Amino acid sequence: MIELGKKYRLKKIKGFENYDSECYKVVGFYNFDTVICETPYGERFVFMKEFLIDPQKPDEIYSDLILERNK
Repeated sequence: MIELGKKYRLKKIKGFENYDSECYKVVGFYNFDTVICETPYGERFVFMKEFLIDPQKPDEIYSDLILERNK
């Protein structure tokens, strides 16, 4: 469960290198599946809840998102 005021990291996407280990603090909820997050530097981002790692489920570090590369 995603909670207001707590810090989360982003899930990884299989097949893509993700060097971002930034923590994002949840500062608001946009609707039932979207949250507004802030970095320690004051930048704000909007993420779907499913892309944040829930500390209660630390084994779920990968997103179900599948991206295909077209050449």
